[in-house]
Amino acid sequence: MSIDEKAVGWRPWYRMIQWSALLVLFLLLLAGFLLGRFQPPMSQLAFCAFGVLTGAAFARMSHPLDGRLTRMGCVALGFVAASQVFFQLLVWSETWRVHPKLFSWRLWWVTVVAAVGLGWLQVLWRSGARWEWKSGRTTLGFTAGLGLLLGSLAFRQNPLATLPGWWHGLALVMSIGALGGSAVIIGRWLKSRPKSGRPLPKWMRPALIVSGLAALSAGSFYIGRLTIPPPSPFDLMPSALRAMAPEQLEQQLAEDQQTLQILAQGMDELRAEVASLHETTARELQKEPREMYTPEESRKIRSLFAEYLSHREGLIRMAALYSGYAAVQDERLRNRAYLLGYTAAAVALEAGRDFVAKYRDNEIARNKLNQGEKGWLDPGMFDRVYHSVTSHKHLRLFDEHGRLFKEHRQAWGQDEFYQQAHFEWMAKRIERGQQAVNSIHLDSTRAWFSRIGRTLERRAYQPVYEAQELVATFVGDTRIVRRAPFISVDLVRETLKDNQLKPGDIILERRNWYLSNAFLPGFWPHTALYVGTPDQLMALGLTPDSAETPRARQAWEDHAKLDHGHPRVILEAVSEGVVFASAEHSLHADYVVVLRPRLTDEQQKVALTRAFEYAGLPYDFNFDFTDDDKLVCSELIYNVYHDSLGLKLEDVMGKQVLTPLGIMRKFANEHGKDDAQLKFVFFLDKPSRESEAREVDVETCRESVNRPKVFNE
Repeated sequence: MSIDEKAVGWRPWYRMIQWSALLVLFLLLLAGFLLGRFQPPMSQLAFCAFGVLTGAAFARMSHPLDGRLTRMGCVALGFVAASQVFFQLLVWSETWRVHPKLFSWRLWWVTVVAAVGLGWLQVLWRSGARWEWKSGRTTLGFTAGLGLLLGSLAFRQNPLATLPGWWHGLALVMSIGALGGSAVIIGRWLKSRPKSGRPLPKWMRPALIVSGLAALSAGSFYIGRLTIPPPSPFDLMPSALRAMAPEQLEQQLAEDQQTLQILAQGMDELRAEVASLHETTARELQKEPREMYTPEESRKIRSLFAEYLSHREGLIRMAALYSGYAAVQDERLRNRAYLLGYTAAAVALEAGRDFVAKYRDNEIARNKLNQGEKGWLDPGMFDRVYHSVTSHKHLRLFDEHGRLFKEHRQAWGQDEFYQQAHFEWMAKRIERGQQAVNSIHLDSTRAWFSRIGRTLERRAYQPVYEAQELVATFVGDTRIVRRAPFISVDLVRETLKDNQLKPGDIILERRNWYLSNAFLPGFWPHTALYVGTPDQLMALGLTPDSAETPRARQAWEDHAKLDHGHPRVILEAVSEGVVFASAEHSLHADYVVVLRPRLTDEQQKVALTRAFEYAGLPYDFNFDFTDDDKLVCSELIYNVYHDSLGLKLEDVMGKQVLTPLGIMRKFANEHGKDDAQLKFVFFLDKPSRESEAREVDVETCRESVNRPKVFNE
């Protein structure tokens, strides 16, 4: 058998190996998702399958379809084989992984970059790229240059250190040239390649028709369900009024008259507060400038919105109840019921349209008001209000019932079935509501498309976020070396005896050899908050009775529970969510720094009360600081201390975030100054050439801000 014939025989094996590895990887990820975590050695098997999958893909790139291998193809396959060997050694051999000079990692990186680069050059060559062409010469040159640039990273002293600006610029130019030229060459090849003349199999035509009809039916059903408007409180006309005795209805009307005036006054005050807050925040956003609310601004906006929803619910219930006024037999009571219900609807509609008009086009505020919060706000409430005040059905009902008022206004004003002052007040509120419908322009069609579009966007993003959560959990929980942390539990206990922590202390932590360290900026990847023992909190005047929300009350119950016999004194955001942990568990790391905010007891009390409100929230795998319904570790610190410590956000990969490194940088820059806001408590560090951590001085702590981001100690 010739060499070419043997090469042709290998082609199906590449594909079989690739798809088999993909199946194994999928099953492992599915098992990890169902179990909630990856049990050893699941992570190693997953990395092994991923390596085999990518290796087979690189081999297929290097090996042409017709089986004829060029010399470059043979060299590329050699690098593919070498990269597989080095990768599997990294996966299965801890000794190989922990080489102090990163020798093993450098070998793997050089071979994998060479395999990919040479394989892609083979693809371009088979697509027609030639050195004689300008486009071919340029593309092949840029591709080769990009490969050399990436491969050179293996020869840096610290491959994970921040790259200089010129490197980023050169890599960008090379990438644009390689990708742009590749698109031109492959596009030209796709146009010129021979078209397949093979007819479709007999079974394919009916299969395509059936599949298309099934997809059309399913899509139509989905779109139909999607476009169904939310239920209206007026869908079922109330019949409670018919069953009421005249005396009972008289009393109910008198009580609801007072309630209506209180709700209307509250709505007016809320509108004034909303207008003031809207102007203030808009001015502050433009002044700084910034594109997101501070935690304090966010709390104010959401608090006012929750208060508005409470008033709105009372008004809507009253309007729905008295919309059945026609069932009342007594004309005098029927007229009073009508006026009361229609006035409630007018107040709710006026306030709702005004509120929506202020925040509809403010994307930041709208997203904030659509966030849900268990026990407080349902998700999508702003869009629900937006739909309600622009609904054709609601506006038609308001107009139809309004005609009755226009017809009888003058006569009712002279009748004595209502006190004159009460009638004039209701007439004024009704006219204000009717004027708001005409003067505050909210397009119903736009509102409909907005609701449908946002629903589709939310549902489409949900599986993406879940996949992101799965990958992030895998990366964050995967430690590629299994050894005891430098800080032992005994050292934690001894240190805490010598250095009494206080509620509100900020903790910075680092654990080596976790994959997530490679994706986080700087030496410090994690931060937590020391909340203290129940006795320490009581000394500050904080007790379970100070909890104001259901989640805060649940947080106090969780805080009181023991963690394997140890008190839960630390609050931190980890992949499981914002949870309480013991010092023995949380500080059992490789490096730990504790910093103390310089705040008064009252300020600290406010911050800790706020911290308990965040306990129980899920982890934010999207690292989005504009959301309050999910948190990352540093976002917890930011939300608790932003206004008191003046913490600043920084741009990381296009997102405005506070990093643990940013907290350390703030301390390092302010230390020794009179206005320093963070005080050094202790630093447990592992000095070079020692095997365990110990306490070191404040200067070593300050210098840690510049430590390289290696993770192989």
